[in-house]
Amino acid sequence: MPELSNFGEEQQEDKAMIEATRCTGIGTGAFFAGFVAGIGAGLLLAPQSGARTRRQLENLAKDLQEDTSHMLGDAKTSIGKVVEQGKSLVG
Repeated sequence: MPELSNFGEEQQEDKAMIEATRCTGIGTGAFFAGFVAGIGAGLLLAPQSGARTRRQLENLAKDLQEDTSHMLGDAKTSIGKVVEQGKSLVG
């Protein structure tokens, strides 16, 4: 039977870990949103022709799509491994 004397401390530690993880995710998302907005503003305000800017935006969109696709594939693989490890632990 688990000790009840440490139960409140463990709950506080769990809440702190959850909050830290949530803050990290929000910070990372905000960083990438700002990064993309900065790149877009830089391209739109750059002194060059509209055709060149559109071509750069198209290339950027293709690169982002490829990067996102690779990250999604990696995430799926990682999740699959974790699920398999969980299944092997459960029995």
